[in-house]
Amino acid sequence: MKKLTALMLVLSLVTVILCSCSSSEPSSQTAPSVQASKALSEVFADIKAQVQLSEMNEFTNAASLDRYYGIAEADIQEFAGGINNSGVEQEEIVLVKAADSGKAEAIKAALENRLNAKLNENVNYNPEQAEMIKKCKVEQNELYVSMIVSENAEKITEIYKSETGIA
Repeated sequence: MKKLTALMLVLSLVTVILCSCSSSEPSSQTAPSVQASKALSEVFADIKAQVQLSEMNEFTNAASLDRYYGIAEADIQEFAGGINNSGVEQEEIVLVKAADSGKAEAIKAALENRLNAKLNENVNYNPEQAEMIKKCKVEQNELYVSMIVSENAEKITEIYKSETGIA
């Protein structure tokens, strides 16, 4: 009985020591991570509720991202957005959470290519839309990548960043 009590005491002490050695505080060298409070589909729904958008065809499946941007379904965790296919209005909103950091870089490059192509297509025949496109950009924050092309890009970006926790 004494051996069992001694063994229990030793195990308890080891447990206490191990627990006290671990730290729940993040290292000062660790970069803060983005913790989305909402799914991107919810964020896009909130954007639509708060901002007047043109008639957009929403992305309903990953094939849309592949079709317009060359982004494979395996490269993403989640996505939301839409595109105006009128040929005149150039509004386009793409919100993507990449599968990993390498995929995020590739997605950013694909969206930058799309943005440049839109600008080149519109610079001569639709200068008003070209000016809007020039003011817009592709942004990446960790796994989150966005391309927001809209007259209301600032407000949309503010909503997107606020609801995803991006600083």
